[in-house]
Formats: sequence, structure tokens, C-alpha cells
Amino acid sequence: RQADAPDLFYGAFLPNASGGRTLVGYVCATLSPSATLTHESMSTHVPGSSSVCIHSVCVVRACRRRGVATRLLQAYLAHLADGGYERVLLIAHEELRGLYERVGFEWLGRSEVVHGSKPWYEM
Repeated sequence: RQADAPDLFYGAFLPNASGGRTLVGYVCATLSPSATLTHESMSTHVPGSSSVCIHSVCVVRACRRRGVATRLLQAYLAHLADGGYERVLLIAHEELRGLYERVGFEWLGRSEVVHGSKPWYEM
């Protein structure tokens, strides 16, 4: 996904002991012409489309529950605001609903996407 849609890949970094930076979280997405996140949109990127489909929001275990995901998503959404996109879509498991609502996503209900045993919900 990073190779296909580098402008939609966003990282969170912390300084490390050697003076560099360590990646501690990232968001990746692709573009789709669809107004909803579909199974097909999870594996394709259609440049010039109006919907940003977030596929992953990942934070290393040691940095979880410390606000990294919240700040990362806030920065990511601000970055997208300059891109002229019509909507930002994602699907999530129910236990992550609070995180996504805190950064502005709305709970829309159960998704038609099936991946694994737990249901996904559109936001």
C-alpha cells in the first residue's frame, strides 16, 4: 500500500537513544470511488478517487493506551483535509469504537465486509 499510495501512508515516530527516530505507529489507506468501504476497496487503489479508505491504524504494544493513536489520527485527518477528498472511511471492531469517535468518526453500523470471525462496523 505504501508503494501504491505513499501520500496516504502516515507514521508516528519517537526519538531513540542513537539520535534517530523509531516508528511507533502508522496509518495506511488507499483511494476508492465508492462511498462505502467494500471488500474490493481493501485491496485496490484508484488514484484520483474521492474516498480515503483507511485500512490500518497500528501502534506498537509498548505505546498503546498513551494517546499515540489519537494524536496520529488527528494529524492524519488534518493532513487529508488539504487533499480535497469527499470522505474518509474505515471499518473497525466494536472495541475500538471509542477511539475513532473521539477523533470525529461516526458509528454507521455493521459492515458487509467479512474478514476473520469478528464483525466489522462502518465508521
